[in-house]
Amino acid sequence: MAEPTPPCGQPSLPSSKTTESEIAAGIQKYAKNLGPQPADRAQPASKSVQQPSKARKRHQKVQKLPDNTSISKRPLLHPALPTPFSSSHSPKVLYITASSPYIPALKRIRKLLSEISKRDKQSSASLSRSRGRRGKGPEASGRLEARDVERGIADGVAEKGGGKKGEVVYLKATGRAIPRALEIGLRFQGEEDCWVGVEMGSVCAIDDIEVKSSSRMEDGERKGDASKEVEGEEQDVPETRIRTLSSVTVSIGLK
Repeated sequence: MAEPTPPCGQPSLPSSKTTESEIAAGIQKYAKNLGPQPADRAQPASKSVQQPSKARKRHQKVQKLPDNTSISKRPLLHPALPTPFSSSHSPKVLYITASSPYIPALKRIRKLLSEISKRDKQSSASLSRSRGRRGKGPEASGRLEARDVERGIADGVAEKGGGKKGEVVYLKATGRAIPRALEIGLRFQGEEDCWVGVEMGSVCAIDDIEVKSSSRMEDGERKGDASKEVEGEEQDVPETRIRTLSSVTVSIGLK
């Protein structure tokens, strides 16, 4: 039996055996009540954090070539340049390079724009003459034909400016020539009678890979065992390689 508690005193602690058994039983009950819920809830959080890293795609770098190879760049192919006096069906395109002179390029673009304005005036004059010959247009009588009505609608839309847009001069540049094309476009953007548009893109170019002969390598820095390593590397070297370049197209037109 437990001894009575004296006044102003604390009850005596139970024995160590009973304390350890009660603590163990309480821990087991607490673990059963909780269950595996906290662990299950923590797992989706870790998965959600790792998913964005797996979804990212790494940029594939160009394969490194051995020292006994040389790269020759092919020029970018483009159609022949039209003359300033050609019709509106042929787009007016100028290809800008990093060494293109600034002032001659401005004069050339301004000449193309002046020829465009002349053609617009001629087309508007011929349109007004054709309308004058036909009179005011088809009258609302019972003998109207569909072609006459369509022609009148097309003429009205063309006069209001809602039809086909005017001609545009395009400046195309790639790589290091992009700043030069943007400088020219910025110059015409300050003009009152011109509008400018910019479009970014990319162009694929082909590079030829040439492998030097083993005799040239022997005359150079590498000799002996190095020549054997070069012969083994020649088998894995591709003949061509595709290279991607940034490009820009600057559109310049009259308002």
